[in-house]
Amino acid sequence: MAEIAAATPVSALDLIEQRSSTRKFADAPITDDQRAAVLHAATRAPSAGAMMMYSIIDIQKQETLDRLSVLCDNQPFIAKAKWALIFVVDYCKWIDLFEHVGCFTDEFVQKTGRSPRRACGLGDFAIAAQDAVIAAQTAVIAAEAVGLGSCYIGDIVENAEEVGELLGLPAHTMPLSMLVFGVPHKERPVTPHPIENLVMSERYRRADAETMDAQIAEMDAMFRPHATEAGARVVDIYTRKHTSDFMVEMNRSMERWFGNWGAIEEE
Repeated sequence: MAEIAAATPVSALDLIEQRSSTRKFADAPITDDQRAAVLHAATRAPSAGAMMMYSIIDIQKQETLDRLSVLCDNQPFIAKAKWALIFVVDYCKWIDLFEHVGCFTDEFVQKTGRSPRRACGLGDFAIAAQDAVIAAQTAVIAAEAVGLGSCYIGDIVENAEEVGELLGLPAHTMPLSMLVFGVPHKERPVTPHPIENLVMSERYRRADAETMDAQIAEMDAMFRPHATEAGARVVDIYTRKHTSDFMVEMNRSMERWFGNWGAIEEE
């Protein structure tokens, strides 16, 4: 990775400040060095107990990208990306390891006094999900550092049955997030990020009317600068996101994924 290492260094804070989602990619290849740098960075992300409770599915085949673009809410730009990484919340690998070393045997249970195998619960999911998203965001920053743009695809959780079959996902897994990568088509403007009602001191505080008015004004100025009515951004989110068909499907699929997560496989 000598070519990448020789690039002009940019601070991590600058990368975070300048980063915007990329949905239009140049017709330029991603090099092996760039892929290696991004994947290595992901493995360096913090992990609970160094258990690495995630797996990364490396997608480079065009036919797979094409299918994912349809399954992920029909977004054509996914098929035009040069590369995708799917971050799978994964306890299956630990279930396999437990079984491989004999943790599920009657002899082991009697010897240690530990319970026999159990379903994976929401506590297991919480720490595994944190592992996965931390690794994904570390990959995002690494991609910026080596000249690649990226975009998160949360819709990877939709169409659980078809996505699960496409990716061959077993019990105790869930594809929590997907990233698509490529060389940006052009320089991207920095995306504004609202900060009102975001950081709270010492404990959670629900916003009062004055705070909500400030929050609405900030969002309208950033995202709906030509809005004729206050609250246009909030109404937009309610109609385009909160009450959308794709959120109905996402919630349905998440129920399926949680069922898959907590499944008890037959002996």
